Amino acid sequence: MRVLVVTNMWPSERRPHWGSFVKSQADSLAAAGVENTLHEIEGWKSMGEYVKALRVLPDVARACRADLVHAHYGYSGAACANVKLPLVVSFCGDDLLGRPDDRGRLSFKSRALIPLSKWAARRADGVIVKSEEMRRVIAGVADVHVIPNGVNMTRFAPVPRDDARDALGWRRDGHVLLFAANPEEPRKNFALAQGVESALKARGLDVRLEWVYGRPPEAVALTMSAADVLLLPSFHEGSPNTVKEAMSCNLPVVAAPVGDCEERLRDCPPSAVVPRTVEAFTDAAARVLEAGTRGPGRERVAPLALEAVASRVLQVYERAIARHRKGR
Repeated sequence: MRVLVVTNMWPSERRPHWGSFVKSQADSLAAAGVENTLHEIEGWKSMGEYVKALRVLPDVARACRADLVHAHYGYSGAACANVKLPLVVSFCGDDLLGRPDDRGRLSFKSRALIPLSKWAARRADGVIVKSEEMRRVIAGVADVHVIPNGVNMTRFAPVPRDDARDALGWRRDGHVLLFAANPEEPRKNFALAQGVESALKARGLDVRLEWVYGRPPEAVALTMSAADVLLLPSFHEGSPNTVKEAMSCNLPVVAAPVGDCEERLRDCPPSAVVPRTVEAFTDAAARVLEAGTRGPGRERVAPLALEAVASRVLQVYERAIARHRKGR
């Protein structure tokens, strides 16, 4: 099967983290026999890049003799409107849920663009979302599949904590809270993580907050092995990759009830999903630190290994091709 991958996120030397999960999925599908051709839309420059893609994508699809187009994410899916091939659109989260500010309120721009993503979902032959919350947003759209991004369990594997800290140049003593996101991104709610650090210090704990963002996946994995607990206080998420990656490293997680966190962390002590308040996060993080155990995260997240997710995506491809041939 030949697939044209259309995405507005793809890692580069300058931004090795940018869309690394899209590339991981494409690579795992290639390992399963899919012939991928990449077309990257540099949407970070301007919305005009999507208009440009609208014009050129039919020629790109013909040139690579694609059997199907897989677009990541909603805006990329809309840019495929002129391609007369089976279309699968994967949504990431804020393309359907919106992008909140530091108070959790959706920005005007994201509110205005949600209808564009919904339109892309309605015209697709197959839709992939990351959580049940996202599925509910497009209720009524046919053939929607909840498939979280897979996790590279070879890359995100546990390393002894002291060894990881030595490799990072961290001191071995003390507890480390990890924030694995852009601290300047309002929806990630870095201020709450800072509040947790202050509250734990006020309780007399030797604790410090570290954050990792914009680093290659290998560096993120090492940081997860060096930390004691991951904090995820976001206002919105689809299926946060950092949670699954932390689980694969057996790093406990304290998360707000966003995306599929409750499903992922259910029966995975000492991890917890708690209300998005400094007090609730502080209490949960303190319990994790007092327990001093890593938990069964790796075992729990194994069904979302890249190879397993690739198999599920292939089934969506086959259904989309069949639906397209039947005229839906």
